[in-house]
Amino acid sequence: MRPSVRDLLLWLVLALPVLLVNQITADAPFAWWEIALGVVVVGAAVLLRVRHPFTAVVVALTAWAAAMVSRPESPASASVAFCALLLGAGYAAGRRITGQRDALFRYVLVAAVLSVLVLVVSQDPGAWLVTVIGAVLFGLVPWLLGAYHQQYRALVRAGWQHAERLEHEQRIISEQARLRERTRIAGEMHDLLGHQLSLVALRIGALEVAPDLAPEHQRTAGQARGAVTAAAERLREVVEVLREDGPPLTPGTSAAEIVEHARRSGMEVSLHETGTAPESSTRHRAACRIVQEALTNAAKHAPGQPVAVHLAHDERRSTVSVRNPLPAEPVEAPGGGFGLVALAERVRLAGGGFDAGADGGEFAVTAELPQQVRVPETDSAHRWARAEGRMRSSRNTALATAAASAVGLALLSVGLTTMDTVTSVLPARTFDELRIGQSRADIAPLLPARTRMDDAPEGDPPRPAGSRCEFYSTHANPFDAERGQLHRLCFRDGVLVDKDLLR
Repeated sequence: MRPSVRDLLLWLVLALPVLLVNQITADAPFAWWEIALGVVVVGAAVLLRVRHPFTAVVVALTAWAAAMVSRPESPASASVAFCALLLGAGYAAGRRITGQRDALFRYVLVAAVLSVLVLVVSQDPGAWLVTVIGAVLFGLVPWLLGAYHQQYRALVRAGWQHAERLEHEQRIISEQARLRERTRIAGEMHDLLGHQLSLVALRIGALEVAPDLAPEHQRTAGQARGAVTAAAERLREVVEVLREDGPPLTPGTSAAEIVEHARRSGMEVSLHETGTAPESSTRHRAACRIVQEALTNAAKHAPGQPVAVHLAHDERRSTVSVRNPLPAEPVEAPGGGFGLVALAERVRLAGGGFDAGADGGEFAVTAELPQQVRVPETDSAHRWARAEGRMRSSRNTALATAAASAVGLALLSVGLTTMDTVTSVLPARTFDELRIGQSRADIAPLLPARTRMDDAPEGDPPRPAGSRCEFYSTHANPFDAERGQLHRLCFRDGVLVDKDLLR
């Protein structure tokens, strides 16, 4: 993998703290070979961040832990060198890794192993604490912020894809509008042609009954009249299928008015209706359409038979039932049954159920219409909602982890401070009993099991040449105002050469 100019610039930026670490902090300076090795490690992490982001963040975290092991006496100073690298690698991992849960689990596992190794090797809780802080605040939190950025970019992409689908749907709607206009024109043509065909049938009918026409010509005229009537009926039914709403109903038309109109036409119709549906609702208009079409079919296919209409309305649905006895002999009527097909499709699109056919010696048309038509969620809307959910989840996880990490590390620091203070107390009476010139072996039984892990305080008096100094607490209470006081014991060649009370 050939490095790009961007990689080189990023390498220089992230390697700058490593190159200047000795100028940034004077504590425990790094050797030249350690700085060179750190620059190489930064370069490796930069090259790995694109194709192997998890490996890059592991390299950065390992470099952080190695700095803690090499400089346990000043872990804060050692952490300066690889702070920027760990931040950048963590963010890159969160932004590029797709399987976040599995990768985060592996990262936490690696961080736990490294922190334990630092504690075992350095034997210093301070170095272990700084390692944990680096893994959480400078590795995990930037990772989660990068994951949030990844989800944000995914949401933006989903938004553009959603916009493209909307444009495609708009083109479909425009095409449907053109088709509806063509259907409207077809309906107008039906009205015009139907009127003209009716006039033609009327003239042929007059010719059929003309007294001076030969009988064979009268029969031919009758056949022509029947063909013209059948053509007009077929034209009406075909246009009804093309129309979205079928033949228009007068606004405010009710089922009772349709039944009354059928009665005036000579049909024997009974109506039983329970409940009330708003006259302006789509459900009510659909129910009236079903009653109208069912009565038309009964008049054509079962003339003279009584028809029973039942309607039931409640808050959730409307149920329509139109039943009439089957005639003793099948009646040949013009039409191909397109009206019932159109009704079935209309009810299906509304989310209801429709059935028409013979039932126990009767022909029954039944339908169930829901109160509200539920429009199914589109695929693009579903993907958009999922992308938004992932982005919110990633953002909330990052914020919650940052807050929990801050609180957890604060509690951990308080706990370590308490442990450090309580387990390293050198009482004032014992301190006063110590004498310059005593050997380390003689006073060892009087000293606590461990020393303080704090660095030497500012203003520390000059140490005797060639000596090594140890620091001990003066109080067991970590929150005491005088916690800043320390007992300092300096040894040279195993002999106590100086003791001080540092304030």
